[in-house]
Amino acid sequence: MKLKFFTIFSLIFAMSFTIISPVNAATMIAIKPVVEIPYTGNEQVSDLLLTPSAIALIGTTEAATSNPIPGNLGGSSDGFISIYTKSGSLVASTRLGGGANEIATAAALDADGSIWIVGASTVVSAITPAPTPTKLLNPDNVPLTPSVPISSALTKLNLWQISSVGQLINSYETQTAAVISPQDLVMTKTGLVIFGDIYEGANVRGFYTSFNQATLFTPVIRYGNKSTQLTEAIANSDGSFTVVGRSSDLLLKSRAVTKSDAITLKISATGSLQVVARAVLRNTSRGWSSIGTGLLQGGIVRYSNKTEAAITKYSSLNKPSWNTRYLSRSTALVATGTNSWVTFISAGAIPGLRTWKGKPAAPVLLQLGKKGEVISAASFTGTPVAIARNNEMGTVVITDSGTSFGLLQVN
Repeated sequence: MKLKFFTIFSLIFAMSFTIISPVNAATMIAIKPVVEIPYTGNEQVSDLLLTPSAIALIGTTEAATSNPIPGNLGGSSDGFISIYTKSGSLVASTRLGGGANEIATAAALDADGSIWIVGASTVVSAITPAPTPTKLLNPDNVPLTPSVPISSALTKLNLWQISSVGQLINSYETQTAAVISPQDLVMTKTGLVIFGDIYEGANVRGFYTSFNQATLFTPVIRYGNKSTQLTEAIANSDGSFTVVGRSSDLLLKSRAVTKSDAITLKISATGSLQVVARAVLRNTSRGWSSIGTGLLQGGIVRYSNKTEAAITKYSSLNKPSWNTRYLSRSTALVATGTNSWVTFISAGAIPGLRTWKGKPAAPVLLQLGKKGEVISAASFTGTPVAIARNNEMGTVVITDSGTSFGLLQVN
């Protein structure tokens, strides 16, 4: 329901570089994955979901068959979910796909323990062969124009419901008018809400749609005009959503300051855009990649000669409590527990961290305190691709080494 009492406004604010100087400096330790998962078919992990008893990896594979992902490849790619214990033992792995090309991008946990996965797929059609001329000599009866399946772009939005033990329960799909790339899936009291990007020619716009099993998908609502992308979202107590991403478009009355501003949006339960906040630094390109409960946000700042991982903790949508940036080779991914957690590829010194120079660049996992100070730090190998935390599993990071995925776990 749209909030009538909320005045629509937009906010532009410059984010200053805050250097945190804790009283007691932390020490970097090295950690190793509890399990490494080899891949052979250009697999990609897109999301990480933690339950009270398991760790679920959601992604896409192009392998015809592989050890952790059983079954046969349908089309050129399939989505998949692989479920592991805290110690790294494989519980179940399910391939998501049919004859089309599918991708799986994000997941959400239902109250009944099942897992919902969102993705996209192509539309497969076949060419009907022309009749063979009756007077043509063809003693072997070879088809002259065989029927060849043709796949479209990713213009179908897909949902799969998976049991807690990895079995497919339900699947749903809807045709979209353009190429669609779902980025996040949020469980609500009434169903699911999907945020992501929709591509129309050379333009990309953010989108919203909702789903429940009674009425299925609602019409897609678009945000922006030429260049707006949404990456992650969290549900608010009033039924609205806080959504992060990047944009160079006019949103409400909020104009872009740079070629790419980091944006935080408040969107109502029905998809109405209510508030736009921009994080801006002149002569840079910015974007938020990640958001955790309590309005912890992680992203990237690109200058002409360097890149920084940006982390900001907000007390409310337009009020940062603290913010900090570190020289990096990647965006910052965040997760929230009692403290704040962030992972990125460090490329320089980290204030409050003994002896760490970030040369050569290396991935790190930082635990940050109430004011953004470094409480603990760990280094590891492989590019961090996803992070999540809950009380039972601790902080979990999925890494990609180029030949395998690593599952890192810190209490």
